[in-house]
Amino acid sequence: CQQFGYRFQRPRGMFVSALDRGHMHSVIANWPQHDVHVIVVTDGSRILGLGDLGAYGMGIPIGKLALYVAAGGIAPHRVLPVTIDVGTDNKALIADPYYCGIKQPRIRGDDYFEIVDEFLDAVRSRFPN
Repeated sequence: CQQFGYRFQRPRGMFVSALDRGHMHSVIANWPQHDVHVIVVTDGSRILGLGDLGAYGMGIPIGKLALYVAAGGIAPHRVLPVTIDVGTDNKALIADPYYCGIKQPRIRGDDYFEIVDEFLDAVRSRFPN
């Protein structure tokens, strides 16, 4: 997981950022599958004792959904791994020129919850079942 962001091979999952505020419905509408049954979401904070991985935390939802597919019998096209990028408090990532996430301190409080609420509204609208 700590190297996930440095080993990009192909697009996997959906990245939503604080910069998408006000446009979450449009972002979610871009997911190509129409019958999503399971969504695993992270904001990249407190990843399994690894700390704040920011946008590089995408490996966690991908890994969890791989288990659900392999052991739970869920069809791979019915899962959606998501990272909501709201910044990072990891100073090394902010200073890293290759970091693909938002290079600012993590958004907290009401602003954070407004982003999450907008994301959840968009997901419920796009995938009502």
